[in-house]
Amino acid sequence: MYNKTVLDNGITVVTESISYFSTVSLGLWWKTGGRYENLSNNGISHFIEHMLFKGTKKRSAFDIAKEIDAVGGVINAFTGKEYTCFYARVLRKDMDIALDVLSDMSRNSLFDEDEIEKEKYVITQEIKMIEDNPEEYIYDMFNASYYKNHPLGMTILGKEEVIDRFNKDMLTDHYYRNYSPDSLIITATGRIDHNNFVNKIDRLFGDLKNNGSKKSVSTMPVPHKSIDVFERDLEHIYLCLGTEGASQVDSKRYCLYALNAIIGGSMSSHLFQEIREKRGLVYNIYSYVNCYHDNGTFGISTSTSEEFIGEVLKLVKEEIERIRNHGISDVEIAFSKEHIKGNLFISLESSEARMGRLAKNEIYFANYVPLRETLREIDNIKKSDVDEMAKKIFRNPCDISLTILGKADKEQILSIWKD
Repeated sequence: MYNKTVLDNGITVVTESISYFSTVSLGLWWKTGGRYENLSNNGISHFIEHMLFKGTKKRSAFDIAKEIDAVGGVINAFTGKEYTCFYARVLRKDMDIALDVLSDMSRNSLFDEDEIEKEKYVITQEIKMIEDNPEEYIYDMFNASYYKNHPLGMTILGKEEVIDRFNKDMLTDHYYRNYSPDSLIITATGRIDHNNFVNKIDRLFGDLKNNGSKKSVSTMPVPHKSIDVFERDLEHIYLCLGTEGASQVDSKRYCLYALNAIIGGSMSSHLFQEIREKRGLVYNIYSYVNCYHDNGTFGISTSTSEEFIGEVLKLVKEEIERIRNHGISDVEIAFSKEHIKGNLFISLESSEARMGRLAKNEIYFANYVPLRETLREIDNIKKSDVDEMAKKIFRNPCDISLTILGKADKEQILSIWKD
């Protein structure tokens, strides 16, 4: 059962009571993230995420971890482009402990100068770890090109030279402006009594005041179409290509989900079967969908040896052109619907996933989207709509953005992709 209450200070409290769950998942979600940064403070949201674990007025960093570990729970956080989340999962009997820890972290973190300096080094290592992993790093490189001169093109982690300038005043100022009560959504799933839970939240957070200061804003991005080859001495050549998709609030996104399942979103998809299974040219290949509140991307990613990069690129391009020109079959549309629904139902067996679904519905729709409504949207996907989506996003395969990382010949790449 879904319930929602908005406190007097603007905090939105959303719960879903699930009587058969023995655990409770709790989340503090702020409607801010990497998208609301700029070149001078890129990475600050992620840095704040780290600092909230570094101690409060009454708990050390060790105490925060130990208090949740002592009851067998999990506490963690992540920073996205459009939201930041701190969450915990514990047994129902330990919910008050988790709430107290989360509220203490969010309200009383010290932002100690010595801890800030230590965390600069930690995050620098995290940045280098990503840069040493081309399978992940290729996405940062693609986004930097595709969303050039826009915050969506900046990394969540930021750059070393920017992070090195962070200090307590910068961090607390950004936190004060962007993590205010009217930006906060608190979600909970499990064996929850909504009214009782709201009373707990009101006691812990109800006295927080909105500061009235101007929050960071983000403009609509303009995608840049380009082919970028970054030479690096790697055993494999990594590629990521992408084009315009659909926003998180566009009902056509369901057609994109269906197209994704057919092209590269599953092991039985066209790309995986044709390039991995039949020809053995890659270890893995997949497509993906990213949706933001005002735009989105559809992408394809893989890696292969220098010997086969040309053949792989040709096959990917042929698949894009085939889907654009001939569409999908009735069998494929039926498959994609069941695939999407199956994935959805399996994810909902987790209280964490349900807690996240509550928050994202509130962030993007300011309301609860019942499961039956989502299922109806999926069932209403029509073959003609998916074909139309394919024609739209693959209007001209030569204009699809492409990022290559590795020992690649740029002239060869251009000749294949622009042919």
